Parts: sequence; structure tokens; C-alpha cells
Amino acid sequence: MDIDVGAVQRRELEILKEVMALCGRHGLRYWVDGGTCLGAVRHQGFIPWDDDVDIGMPREDFDRFRAIAPKELPDHLALQDYEDARHAFHSILKVHDKRTTFVEEEAAPYPELYTGIYVDVFPYDGYPDPGPEREALERRRKPLRMLRRMLRRTWSDCGTFGEKARYALLSPIRLVLPFNWASKREEALFRRLRFDDAPWANECFGWVLYPARCVRDVVWLPFEDIQVPCPVGTDEYLTVLYGDYMQLPPPEQRTPGHPVAWFSMDRSYQDRWWEGP
Repeated sequence: MDIDVGAVQRRELEILKEVMALCGRHGLRYWVDGGTCLGAVRHQGFIPWDDDVDIGMPREDFDRFRAIAPKELPDHLALQDYEDARHAFHSILKVHDKRTTFVEEEAAPYPELYTGIYVDVFPYDGYPDPGPEREALERRRKPLRMLRRMLRRTWSDCGTFGEKARYALLSPIRLVLPFNWASKREEALFRRLRFDDAPWANECFGWVLYPARCVRDVVWLPFEDIQVPCPVGTDEYLTVLYGDYMQLPPPEQRTPGHPVAWFSMDRSYQDRWWEGP
């Protein structure tokens, strides 16, 4: 389904401003993450074809935000918590506008994942240097990650033959373990090394690793009509993510990154308007 990228970005900017105000009131550390940071550096605003906003937070601040946001967000905004959604694909938070609809194709089978236009909030944990400590962590993490995916997904989510085989083999476990059993233990594993004490920073259970110096502090850069905090080691941070990040992708790749099943700027996902009268 086609979306109005410009309208989505304007609404996301409104949400971002609310999140920034909340973080400011409570002294929470945060920075714009991923493509949002790239947009600030390369475009002084949104990447023209980008359809989301990402924020990163040290785990300690992420936990505080998670507790505070439901009480302090404006009435039209809500917090989607991954622990409340059995089929949550990632262990992140979404601040979304309940008056709109932005349901991604991968979320379409799972009503508990439906949201309006949103801003993603990612937790950052500490991570050890290469060596025995990191190797031990990875050995423990690998089976938990597999179990997390299996407990939170369904057969239809398994794409490859190997994934389907593992799902079939392990499916009896679903009868005795809660859906968040593995994700809670994986999170506890990553919490062991505090963000402020670690040589490396780990985004959302190991998606990407950065030298901790990149994200220990922030630098404020223009973004549309505001200033946003970016990782202080912006060049190193963006190079880890994108390589030659100032080089624009070819025109055929300049498309929104989230295929959408249902989209509306003025109808709420809660109304299931796409199902008809």
C-alpha cells in the first residue's frame, strides 16, 4: 500500500518533539538513531524517502522512559511495549499516534502489533571486548535468540526449511513456556554489563556493536525545524552502520523501508476501517 511519506514524516516529527520534551523533563539520555541520525547529518532533516524515526537510549534511561511514558504522553499518543505483544518482532518500544494507521505487512496477521504512525525507541546495553567474556556471552545468547524467535513467532513466520524444521522440533516447548521466557532471559544476559562501564555499546540485543565512545555523549545537529541529539562520534557511528554514508543510494533504492498493509492519516487502526462496514 502506498503511503504519503511527507505527511508521515510531519506526524513523526510531532511525536519526536513530544518524546524529546518528556526526556528533557526527566533528564533522560537519548539520541536519534540509525537513519534518523543519517538524515540529520546528510540532509539536516529526514532522508527524503525515510518513513520512520529511531531513537536510542542507554538501558537505564530506556527503563525509566518505559515506566514514565504511559503516564505522561499526550492522550493521542500511546506506548506499544514489546512485552505486551506475543508476536513482537523486536524488543523495542513504539510511541505511536492512535488517531492514525500504520500497520506494516509483517504485522498484519497479529492485531496486537497494530499501531498508528510511530517513533521507535531502542535500548542500548554494554558489551565486552573481543575475548573469553564476549565468547561466553555469545554462546549463551545463541540458543536464547533461537528460542525467543520460536516462542514469539508462528509456523507461517518461518521462511526457510531450516527454520520450519527447528520450529517443528521445538514446538512442544511452546506448551510449557510463556512467550517471553527466552526474551526476558536474553535481556537479563545483556543487562549484566552496564552501558556506562562497557567498552562497546550493543543495540537491542546485538543488532549492531559500536565502540562505546561513539555514544557516550551527544552532539546537537539541525533536523527540520529543531535540533536533535546525535551520537558524539557521529562519523564513526554512521560508518559502522552504512560505510560511505554520505553517498546517496541509487534511485531505485530510494524507497520507504517498511512495506505497509494499511495506512491512514486520519483513521485510527483501532477502528479496523480496512475490514469494511
